[in-house]
Amino acid sequence: MGVPMDDETADAIRLVVSELITNAVVHGKGPVTVALYHQPGRLVIDVLDDNPSAPHTSCAQSDDESGRGLALVGLLASRYAWEPSGYGKRIWAEIALPMAAPAVRAAVLRRLFALRPKRGIVTEPESLTLAVA
Repeated sequence: MGVPMDDETADAIRLVVSELITNAVVHGKGPVTVALYHQPGRLVIDVLDDNPSAPHTSCAQSDDESGRGLALVGLLASRYAWEPSGYGKRIWAEIALPMAAPAVRAAVLRRLFALRPKRGIVTEPESLTLAVA
């Protein structure tokens, strides 16, 4: 059980993820790593590649087929930025998510504790990291 995500937020997440990964594959070099971090009220999309060059926003003309990706990320994300990372760079974007009402949060916690593993059984947490190219 969770907070339903509206279509607009889901579309924004898909577009931001697509743009950041596409930019890393097309303009970056080396392996591309994507990580998603969920915290209450926000999702952070983190993309790393081995090209240390700063990403730049293009001034696309109306008939250009590309050059609008980072401008779209800037419009759809609550915040976004880039920074050098190792031999390459990290670019991230934060998307605001709907917050759960207290009653919904309580129901989620009850369900979580009902499903927790029995004593002595060790489970590995699921990773949200994905290596792309």
